[in-house]
Amino acid sequence: MSDTGVQLRVERRRFLVGCSAGLNERTAVFDIAVSGAFNVDTSVEARFRTGVLALCPEEPLFGVTENDWPDGFVVPLRGGEQAAEWLGRWVVALAVAIQRWGRDPVWQGRVLHADPQSLWLAIPWRREVFCDEAVDLALKLSQSWLQADAEPVPHSVREWLHSGSGRLPSRTLGQHFEGNWASIQSNGLSPYTLRIAQAGAARAMPFDVLPSFVQLGWGTNAERFDMTFTKGTGWIATLLAKNKMKTSRTLAGGYLPVPACSVAANAGEAEKAADDLGWPVVVKPSNQDQGLGVVAGIRDVETLRRAFDEAAKLSPAAVIVEKHIDGDDHRLLVVRGRTIAAVRRTAAGVMGDGVRTVAQLVEHVNTDPRRGTANFSRLKVLRLDDAARECLTEQGLQPDSVPAYGRSVWLRRIANVSTGGTAVDVTAEVHPDNRRLAERAARIVGLDIAGIDLLCPDISRSWREVGGAICEINAQPGLRVHWLVDPDRDLEGEILDIIFEGRSSRIPTAAISGTNGKTTTALMLQHIWAMAGKLTGVCTTQVLLIGNDILSTENLSGYPGARAILNDPGVEAAVFEMPREGLIYFGHPCDRYDVAALLNVADDHIGTDGINTLEQMAQLKAEVLERASQAIVVNADDQLCLAMRSRSGTDRHILVARDPANAAVGEHREHGGEAVFIDVQDGVRCIVLARGSDEYLLMSVDDIPAVLTGLLRFNEANAMFAAALAWAQGVEIGTIRQALASFTNSAE
Repeated sequence: MSDTGVQLRVERRRFLVGCSAGLNERTAVFDIAVSGAFNVDTSVEARFRTGVLALCPEEPLFGVTENDWPDGFVVPLRGGEQAAEWLGRWVVALAVAIQRWGRDPVWQGRVLHADPQSLWLAIPWRREVFCDEAVDLALKLSQSWLQADAEPVPHSVREWLHSGSGRLPSRTLGQHFEGNWASIQSNGLSPYTLRIAQAGAARAMPFDVLPSFVQLGWGTNAERFDMTFTKGTGWIATLLAKNKMKTSRTLAGGYLPVPACSVAANAGEAEKAADDLGWPVVVKPSNQDQGLGVVAGIRDVETLRRAFDEAAKLSPAAVIVEKHIDGDDHRLLVVRGRTIAAVRRTAAGVMGDGVRTVAQLVEHVNTDPRRGTANFSRLKVLRLDDAARECLTEQGLQPDSVPAYGRSVWLRRIANVSTGGTAVDVTAEVHPDNRRLAERAARIVGLDIAGIDLLCPDISRSWREVGGAICEINAQPGLRVHWLVDPDRDLEGEILDIIFEGRSSRIPTAAISGTNGKTTTALMLQHIWAMAGKLTGVCTTQVLLIGNDILSTENLSGYPGARAILNDPGVEAAVFEMPREGLIYFGHPCDRYDVAALLNVADDHIGTDGINTLEQMAQLKAEVLERASQAIVVNADDQLCLAMRSRSGTDRHILVARDPANAAVGEHREHGGEAVFIDVQDGVRCIVLARGSDEYLLMSVDDIPAVLTGLLRFNEANAMFAAALAWAQGVEIGTIRQALASFTNSAE
């Protein structure tokens, strides 16, 4: 049993806007002081596991099972004391999960160090204040659940889940945040956008949160999402889908089945339209979704006038009166011409048991923790309001009536999850004709992602045989109904797989670190990529360039300039100068680079920012090598640089040296390794690319204007590094030669 005096307190915190401390996300580092001894036993473990399930039961985290706590939220620990490590993992998991429940796209943190007196934690973040609050709450929860006299818990999580008592072993997040929880969630991403970002992260797609949308990918390969709006969602198509009358006429013009309808400006016109169309009818506002203002199955004038008045409040200019179509309500999700999901929706209601009244049945159904009142609650609570009472009256019932066992009692006329309804998955049942119908409807309206509402008696049979009609098209379809019927399906991932069509979400990237020569090497590499025909961005201490366009002459090297480059939709390749100060105060601009170079390590800036030795400086600058995924380029003439090869994130190493007789180069080549060096051939000093025993002549050093016929020898080294990086990225040798031959010095 744990001691009752455990205290957890934040001693220091540091927020970086980039990636750091082994995380692939925006990183905050927390130093936590631990006072008081504790042990971990089965009762403590049970309190943590039952406690987390009670924090936000109405919004279960996608892809997180009971067994994923806490390790599913934590990058593996580098090492630490066992009990402290266990506690550190739980604090990290809680801090990450609370932020994700608050709708921030954060995925995994890390325990950097753990001992009985302290925890050093790396936590991903998006909103600094909220991250602080999440960590504070994680510490408070952990303190509480560690107490020996804490509230008893069931023997297992499963026991609590199936106990039927309804009593939660912990306060919910809404209670912990005392009324601020709705605001916290509303200022995060929508659940749809969050799930899309999560699906991208699971596919190793880089992402960024920009005003009003999320971007997955970089530059020209990026895609942008606002819920199910994409950069391919046309404005005209969206306007058309939002106007139900125009949508109906457009579909009818394409010979697709739609209900006969009319627009009414007043109740009298609505009554005449119903007489002309034939009763029963449906009344709906022309500009709403989620079933707002829709009343179906109207059979009398009194109900028609009431429905018209309510619809007119939402759509004063136009109310639609539509012929009622018999059949089940289906939602088909179409993505770029392919139907990928379908559900049959059921209106809100209860099932009689012959014992309880309608009101009691409603109360019982509402105990489902998935039912809530928030916009994105998985299910909505059932309400015995005027609309429900009207439905009950039509069925000969009242709230205090006791329905017979097995009798279905409807509380709404329309089948919509947002009004308390439920659904079942019918994706596998959809007849090919019905699939083609939905796909053609999306194509005619012009939507890349569309929700097609199809009324049809039997979705497994062709609409041509059994009848049916499209009653609505959604330009920004909600996905909640699909989550409800198949909670474990990675629907957003399937959408991304179609949107990206197997292409990479990334563009070529290079990171260049070291003490001297970074700017020139970066500009040379940008020039090489430009010669290869790619619009390339580069950020250095002197300039931020995209192509030939100077965006700024401020020092925007590292994170600031890199983000501007990566978020530009036209950029096809990117080169980043990564200085010491930027690595310390910003972190890395992205999770990984294709290639990275460590040029040299000198004693500049020793004694500042906690860097007191050359070895410490080398360790800092070698961070770029850790994040290289394809190749690293290292100065073989610098022993500190050579020592940093052990930090590499890839097995492909290219060594750069002035002399082909360099011992490290020779040994590396003997094992088939690659190198770039200067060799004298026919009396001419030349840059040579080598792979094992094979050598490729790049060019004469004197053919590089930037070296001023040998006067600027440092630019010889810079040219070798630029050539090595481009070679590692697959640029043709002829293109590298042509680019270096045309790279000239400026006055700067």
